[in-house]
Amino acid sequence: MIRPRSAGLVAGLLAASGLLVPQSVQAAPAASVQVWFSSESRTAGYEPKNANWYSNPATGLAGTPYQLSRQADITTAAASGNTTIAVDTNQKFQTILGVGSSLEESTIYNLSRMSAAGRTNALRTMLDPSAGAGFNIARITFGTSDFTSHDFYTYNDGAADPSLSRFSIQRDIDYKIISTLREALAINPNLKIFASAWSAPAWMKSSNSLITGSLLDQYIPTLAAYYRKSIQAYVAQGIPIYGLTLQNEPLFEPADYPGMRVTADQERRLAIALRAELANNGLGGTRIWAFDHNFSEGVSYAQGVLTADARSSVDGIAFHDYAGDPSAMATVKAQFPDKDVLMTERSVWGTEGADRIVQYFRNQSTIYQGWVSMLDQNRSPERWSGAPDPTMLVQSTSNPDTFWKTPDFNMVAQFSKFVQAGAKRVATGYGTTGTVTNVAFVNPDNSLVTVVVNQTASNQTFTLRAGSRQFTGTLPAKTTGTYVWAGAGDAGSGPQRSGRITGIGGKCVDVAGASSVDGTQVQLYTCNGTTAQTWTVGSDGTVRAFGKCLDVNAASNANGTKVQIYTCNGTAAQQWAANSDGTLRSLGKCLDAAGPSSADGTKLQIWDCFAGDNQRWVLP
Repeated sequence: MIRPRSAGLVAGLLAASGLLVPQSVQAAPAASVQVWFSSESRTAGYEPKNANWYSNPATGLAGTPYQLSRQADITTAAASGNTTIAVDTNQKFQTILGVGSSLEESTIYNLSRMSAAGRTNALRTMLDPSAGAGFNIARITFGTSDFTSHDFYTYNDGAADPSLSRFSIQRDIDYKIISTLREALAINPNLKIFASAWSAPAWMKSSNSLITGSLLDQYIPTLAAYYRKSIQAYVAQGIPIYGLTLQNEPLFEPADYPGMRVTADQERRLAIALRAELANNGLGGTRIWAFDHNFSEGVSYAQGVLTADARSSVDGIAFHDYAGDPSAMATVKAQFPDKDVLMTERSVWGTEGADRIVQYFRNQSTIYQGWVSMLDQNRSPERWSGAPDPTMLVQSTSNPDTFWKTPDFNMVAQFSKFVQAGAKRVATGYGTTGTVTNVAFVNPDNSLVTVVVNQTASNQTFTLRAGSRQFTGTLPAKTTGTYVWAGAGDAGSGPQRSGRITGIGGKCVDVAGASSVDGTQVQLYTCNGTTAQTWTVGSDGTVRAFGKCLDVNAASNANGTKVQIYTCNGTAAQQWAANSDGTLRSLGKCLDAAGPSSADGTKLQIWDCFAGDNQRWVLP
């Protein structure tokens, strides 16, 4: 049983009002916030994904008012009144690895058609931290994918060759993949390159073809050696490989381009074999990422790979966004907190796409990686079965040195140019798609970077608070804004405390399934130290996890009403008062463990206050 806190401790936590108000802090001085905007085109027929972006991109760009455009600085003021976005820099989440787009063979083919000066210009546009978007992570393919100008190939085609005596990356050299990647690294030496294979050599597969088929168990050790040799071959060419996904989309066998089915158990064994290959050949620092497929199957697949014997061999779980919800990443992270989750493939368009990147990061991804950076005006080259939507860069068919940066390039640059490698995501409320949504980071240089997205058709005014300072900004319709606040990385969110909240039986208040989705039930669960049990008690009367507020469903004060997490909105249903008897009250009722029970999964609700053991809580 958890005893009520002593009066002395309570006095240190509560103000006379009874709200969760710790000691005050001295106000910080005024500061300037730098602002950049990127918007969708206002030209009719140039909505996101419209094919006109291929046929005549210049017309669409002429009607695009903001293209990574610097705006007037905003001066902060003392915090007061309502806040749209409350930033809690004390509550930190994942470390950001990078933002970028692929350098797959279609993009490299189009780059190879340029003059030397034109190619350098295009690469600088993508990779240069000062003159360009500052992309700092790039996916390549080991062997061919569906986006290629050449016949499909691997590095060891032909008859079965278990000794890999014919292994060669010569075609990557001939197709100028190697030379282009060398130039990319010269432009941005901090660029991290990771690789994915669409298929093993045909002789390792049940189909004996690059098209369809499953990995044969007998070749799992051989495939591990094949991947190790691929990494070694690239390193020998001056191209370090930061990481490798074990198989692109292992649950999909496309009918007309390379693919391979690999079960979770096979990936488990492959990870163990590959880790040994890398460790025995001086490549132990290479990251191994499992899965590399859709959210919808990610949780169960990760569980199948990350068994006790393979867990130390795998560094993270990679995801694609063609089915399911980004919250799958947060679920995997909660179940395997020592593993990264990574968004390794999905192109996005417009402000809806910018918001999708917001969701990736809010659900614990360490990267955002776009797929296919530049096709030409004929959507070429590619051997995919569909019609590709507009790429971030579109190359002229009449002059290969000419290319256009679509609004989608700028939307991604609103993240990549300002969020530094090594940044930490910090807590905010997500917001709403009917107003603005956001995600915030603290960079290694202690700047606070907040990306705010307005998907609506009208201007949206918001107030952002960090610590004792705030500013008010207006974001135009269909526009993404990035706000860089120097020195605000340690601003906190005003007086507050973060940690676990415990109740009956010593169990922790827990967000079910580690999901950040609005409406997720709050429950009791055995304390495990995860972010799903990390709560921030704020000076504004809120209690937060995952940047969401502890909330009474529908603002109802009926006994038994569900307690959940929900986007912070400043209503009374999200105001909580701690009392000297250990209770926590909202809407005149007490936070209550149903039953009363201390069993894992016990739902929290509000109920008439009686200060029983199931209504007493110890705050951080």
